[in-house]
Amino acid sequence: MTTLTSRSETVLKALIEAYLVEGEPVSSRLLAKGSREPLSSATIRNVLADLEEQALVSQPHTSAGRVPTERAYRYYVDRWVRPRRPAPELGAKLAAAFEGMDHDPDTWLRHASRVLSEVMGGVCVALPVHLASSRLVRLEFVPLGPRRLVAVWVGSAGDVEHQVIENAWDFDTATLTELGNFATFHFCGCSLADMRRRLFVALQGQADEARQLRVRLAELAERMTASGEAEGPRLVVSGLRELLRMPEFEDSRRFRELVTTFEEHGHLARLLNAFAEASAREVKLLLGSENPFLPDIPLATAMRTVGLPGHESAAFAFFGPLRLDYDKVIGGLAWWSEELARRGARHS
Repeated sequence: MTTLTSRSETVLKALIEAYLVEGEPVSSRLLAKGSREPLSSATIRNVLADLEEQALVSQPHTSAGRVPTERAYRYYVDRWVRPRRPAPELGAKLAAAFEGMDHDPDTWLRHASRVLSEVMGGVCVALPVHLASSRLVRLEFVPLGPRRLVAVWVGSAGDVEHQVIENAWDFDTATLTELGNFATFHFCGCSLADMRRRLFVALQGQADEARQLRVRLAELAERMTASGEAEGPRLVVSGLRELLRMPEFEDSRRFRELVTTFEEHGHLARLLNAFAEASAREVKLLLGSENPFLPDIPLATAMRTVGLPGHESAAFAFFGPLRLDYDKVIGGLAWWSEELARRGARHS
């Protein structure tokens, strides 16, 4: 984290909070007027110049005030945002998402996603998580005609996941059997994300006699995720119209680009699967370029994986502009997921 002086922190925090409310560049005069310290506009301009050198604020136009950068939002979240229980009114609105959680999971996902979108004021994406939470007992690859195969994942909870994927390398039956046995022996007890991560780390190290097997297995593991998503994951997207109401997306061209992004379900499903494990422990927040699947779009992404009745889990991702009410979103999503877990435990 960037180290700032007390005065620089005071000015930066005030600037961010003013921008979060108004959505307009913040002037030094406004900051001086609202400061608890007797700071002149000239002093604040000097502080803002220092913050600009540190890439924490930028000036859209020469005569305009300053706006926070992605780096400033990260500093703000890490330094000052602490999840807290939502106010009773907000909690009551979020609780509407619990309705029907004991019934059909697909219907409930659509309902919960819509409620979260409307209450939080952004786009909400939901996806059932299978391989991301399942722990490997056995993995088999079975050839299926020209350049296609079936990956059979047997999990520790008795779950069996079949995915038809492309055999782009035309591996023969013997090679596929060897790869399945290798994965079962070396990665038993791992989630798919764990296996892919460990394969990646191993391939960065020194070569050994098993390197070729690891390379081939890594290629198939990557296809397992991509194939399952390409064939139509049960992905739910709610609330695109919420973003249309925000100044950041009023431009019609930019909004069309955003809609196109959310129509590409493969990217979204890979995002949710990639962070399913990390977001099972706490709300995972990615800011702008921190999102490896949507690095060029200035969005804040808050994710949380929750357990559903039975062995299934679901990953939720909330998307909003970087000018986001972080206390509300992170605190609300954290409370909502904890309350969901408590209600699920009572019904199990």
